[in-house]
Amino acid sequence: MPAVYSMLVSLLDAAGHASSSLGYIRDSPETVWALASLSLFIDTFIYMLTVSMLPEILQDTMGASESANGVVTAMFGVGAVLGCFVSGILSDRIRERRGLQMISSLIYSVSGIVFYFSRHYYQILLFRLIDGIASGVACTLLYASIGDVYPANLLAFKVAIVYFCNNIAYTIGPICGQRLFDLAGVKGPAALVIALGLLKLVALFVFSNDSLAIRSAVRSHAYISAADDSTFSKSHESVASMSIPKLIMQPPVIISTLSIVTSIGIQCMLEGLVPLHLVDKLNHDQDNGITFVILGLVFTLMVPIVGKVTDSLIEWRGEAMRYYAMMFGAVVTVCSVLLMALANSYAVMMVGYAFFAVADLCMFIPAQSAYGDFVNGANTDSMARGYSISVFAWALGAISLPPIGTALYSR
Repeated sequence: MPAVYSMLVSLLDAAGHASSSLGYIRDSPETVWALASLSLFIDTFIYMLTVSMLPEILQDTMGASESANGVVTAMFGVGAVLGCFVSGILSDRIRERRGLQMISSLIYSVSGIVFYFSRHYYQILLFRLIDGIASGVACTLLYASIGDVYPANLLAFKVAIVYFCNNIAYTIGPICGQRLFDLAGVKGPAALVIALGLLKLVALFVFSNDSLAIRSAVRSHAYISAADDSTFSKSHESVASMSIPKLIMQPPVIISTLSIVTSIGIQCMLEGLVPLHLVDKLNHDQDNGITFVILGLVFTLMVPIVGKVTDSLIEWRGEAMRYYAMMFGAVVTVCSVLLMALANSYAVMMVGYAFFAVADLCMFIPAQSAYGDFVNGANTDSMARGYSISVFAWALGAISLPPIGTALYSR
């Protein structure tokens, strides 16, 4: 099987060089960026595609208890953690990004096949576990690929646009999933999951070389300025490797990890608490969907702006500005949450929520791009390991803080 894969890649590479247009596309960092954006869109869309229908499947069709919903979500988290750490270590060790991302695409399709034939609770658990593994692999390597080919003063904006695609998928996924479920039952969304996995597989195979291969030529691109060269050239020939425990102990990684755990954790916690607060404190018992539509719009509009501003600050005053941006986000997060808690009207509450969205991005975007910049600057061959830590931080925040917030609110 590896021999067949190598032969196909060689043939495609030869075709790419024969066609100057395809060759340019396959060797371009912009293609890596575009495919990373597509990858995260597909990852989030697959998750959200099925999240709205699972309670109906579990309770109405399978007769499972409501606590089963939490177990299904936890299985996704277990799979994501397993996928991110295994792929991070393996990718850096074998010097391969694209091949492992193609494997994650096949894993998505396998999860869709399991979902397609699901008739029992354990099959739903297996579907979510496999989906989580694919997600862990995909998210780790898509960010690692961007870090491979972009320098520090461009990284935040690239990460922001990838996250922009995540927000779009987060918004439209449940709507599409519910419509497909109403039309064709489980088989409708499951077939789309299979198709999306195969779409990503084909896109990676046809349109892009491995980001580590592109990395070797990236210094010759016009967008790398002389100011970037001193940072990026150190990582051009990475000679050292850091283990995950050693990476975690580095101050930039510690700060970025805590920032991601905090930003994602508070965001997920508020998603559960805001509807309760609107009813309990403000007597706002109308449809709360508009609340999250407003929040989604703020996230979508502000993501590229925060990314661009972060890059501009780094180019203006250096890498330290990334951490000042995180500090600013933390301070504004505290102020916005206090404003939400003390609000005496729905309008004031939503102003606080909008400020929180901007502050959350100020914490998350600089932190997510910091892993790639640290690995590049430290001359270490540990890009995928670094981003496996960021994916773990994301999962840790999403899983740990919401139950704590709910327990404190109910007291």
